[in-house]
Amino acid sequence: MRIDSCRVCGSDQLELINDFGEQPWCNDFRSSIISDKEKYPLRTYFCKECTVFQIDENVDPGVMYSDHTYRSACNEPMIKHFYKIAEKATKLVDKNGLVLDIGSNDGTLLSQYKKLNWNVLGVEPSKNTAIAANKNNIETINDFFEINLSNKIKKKYKKDFKIISAANVLYHIEGIHEVLDGVSNLLSIDGIFVVQASYLPSLIEKNEFDIIYHEHLLYYRMETLNKLLNMHNLEVFDCTYSDVHGGSIIAFACHCGSRRIEKSVTDAIKFERENRYHEIGTYKDFSKRVINIQKALVELIRDLLGKGNTICAYGAPAKGTVLINSLGLTSREISFAVEVNNEKVGKYIPGTDIPVVFESNELDEPDYYLLLSWNFLPHFKKSKEFLTGKRKFIVPFPAPRVVKI
Repeated sequence: MRIDSCRVCGSDQLELINDFGEQPWCNDFRSSIISDKEKYPLRTYFCKECTVFQIDENVDPGVMYSDHTYRSACNEPMIKHFYKIAEKATKLVDKNGLVLDIGSNDGTLLSQYKKLNWNVLGVEPSKNTAIAANKNNIETINDFFEINLSNKIKKKYKKDFKIISAANVLYHIEGIHEVLDGVSNLLSIDGIFVVQASYLPSLIEKNEFDIIYHEHLLYYRMETLNKLLNMHNLEVFDCTYSDVHGGSIIAFACHCGSRRIEKSVTDAIKFERENRYHEIGTYKDFSKRVINIQKALVELIRDLLGKGNTICAYGAPAKGTVLINSLGLTSREISFAVEVNNEKVGKYIPGTDIPVVFESNELDEPDYYLLLSWNFLPHFKKSKEFLTGKRKFIVPFPAPRVVKI
């Protein structure tokens, strides 16, 4: 279903920026090839009223989250990253309360809070993921979080939630205002709401267009995130930046007026204004760069194949689905993708005939790997295969290039 007004402010002043054509939803990994009928338009729009950047097509959440394949625990760097967030959050509140994680996945983030002696609760809409979390002793409710569920939680647990987190979740949610009403309802007077999201200025600056997909409805910068929270009597009081997911903002919010606003927040908004992230021209320039990068990457791949090289994909993340489909690549160019997530192994990259196989030493090393999980490049460069010169990566962003020892 296509929206006809802005998800944040309700304005109908939306202008088209990018059109990535018909795409499958990015985590629809199956053991059979997806038909064209199971694809959806993927387009971005800029709201000329509140300046929020967003996509216009809603895929049914029941379709996307009923059997989700992403697992936080599969990414070692993410586990370390989550522990650092939990450590910082813990220092900002007293422990006489609970931690709630919205969109808690397999409980990896909440596990870090448990290490710090917190009692935790997760809310996760994907049934199989919620089951996995409960098996790992992370109490998890299998449902979509919104105001009605928050009332049920409040009635059952009868304890304040000192920390509520939403890690890479707030841009997934269609009914964003109902969710934030729920957060405001459960958060204790002195509690904090920790939001992590891909940082729009970083996405634009580094040309990371593959982060744009159907699960990501909204793309935040500090100013627009704060405006959204203000609508629910919440405000950002501190923020920090991380390289995770190609560049993320971690915002620490509270009830309006309950904490001092740190310089980090005003500096972030000043930076965004000075670099014109509130102006549509910035996004039109981004659109032109995206087209040029797509052409350059296809030319690089064709050139390497023309010289007799073999190319496979390294990783099969959601963003890889967008990149592969937007370039029109098939198994003729990319023989297969290697993965460590068993939920994806034995299936195909959505919308393609490219199979996903388990990464193993028994596999023949291709001449090049197209690095779909490019955000973990520093981690992958530590491998023996890379350090000995055996492994070479084609890295798509910020501009297509080959990375080797």
